[in-house]
Amino acid sequence: MYNEYTEDELIEVYSTMIDYSGKADPKVLEEIEKRGGLNNFLEKIRQREINKEESNRVLNELIKLNREGFGLDKIKKTITSEIWTKQHLNAFIENRYIRHQLFVSDKTIDRDVILKSIFGILLASVVGSMLWAFSMILLKTVLYPILIGIYFISYLIIRGLVGKSHNNGMVLFAGVTATIISFIVGFYIVGEM
Repeated sequence: MYNEYTEDELIEVYSTMIDYSGKADPKVLEEIEKRGGLNNFLEKIRQREINKEESNRVLNELIKLNREGFGLDKIKKTITSEIWTKQHLNAFIENRYIRHQLFVSDKTIDRDVILKSIFGILLASVVGSMLWAFSMILLKTVLYPILIGIYFISYLIIRGLVGKSHNNGMVLFAGVTATIISFIVGFYIVGEM
């Protein structure tokens, strides 16, 4: 049964059993023995924990240095590791630095984001109002859960125009605003008919 498990899956199963009952299923232990023995297996788990702690330490240090205005090259020279090789450390720093920069960029609100969001609100409000009014006319009732779909469509329109995700406060605000406008205008359209 456990022979088809990957090493990660086997570690997860073993760890879960130990956490909950304090002992592992004999079949799990049998599979662990086939793969090099319990001591070897426990050493791999320990190494993974060490790597996870090192990842967290380096990432926290990277974010701190980046906030202080350090660039990638300066960060790579500043952060050291007694656990990882320099090559592995630099690759990790580069990867996480790029991801952090993308996250920070995604959250940035500037003039361009505001202008595109306003245009997005207008466009999404028109689309959302027509969908809301059409749903009330077609169904001959008001189904408020449809507003969730209208918000999602509004969000997609705004996200497409702005180029930022829901992590950006302006995109989130614009999506909610467009949904509220759609709600009000949709009732107005139906009332005029």
